[in-house]
Amino acid sequence: MPFFFQGSAYARSQGFTLLELVIALLLISALAAWGIPNFQTLGRNTAVTADINRLQTAFSLARNTAITQRMTTTICPANAAKNACTHDWSSVLLVIKGDSINQIHNADIVRVFPAQTATAISYNRGTRRVSYSPLGHTNGFNGSFDICTDNGRGKRLVLSRLGRLRIDEAPIDC
Repeated sequence: MPFFFQGSAYARSQGFTLLELVIALLLISALAAWGIPNFQTLGRNTAVTADINRLQTAFSLARNTAITQRMTTTICPANAAKNACTHDWSSVLLVIKGDSINQIHNADIVRVFPAQTATAISYNRGTRRVSYSPLGHTNGFNGSFDICTDNGRGKRLVLSRLGRLRIDEAPIDC
């Protein structure tokens, strides 16, 4: 007898029943409902981490440039034309030679760090710049940068007088 005529066992293994399909769809939708908020939180955490890395890289470059070139180096948030510093630390960051905050020339720009759109950064000192001396020390006092997302949670970076930036491990409420 050929294989396809062996009876009802072949006919029953043709596919899923309606009940099996409904249960599978319910399980998939429950997993999706549970996973989507976790995925959104992961996206926010990734945005905060990206901005932490951007700030740490920019401050390290400014400090290293000041030390190796034996000149004052400044880091500041820039306006759209990239020729003056602003107070918005969430915008584009410039590392520049010297300590000028107005009329910045292209020849003085060491590097431009593009802005991240998913976070907001505030500096507790409220200044438009952080300058490094040729010894690698910052001007003024210790300061901190709060990096926040739209969910109200964030991280704090602390800038020491010696010019080093560290991550405060305790999460902050923004």
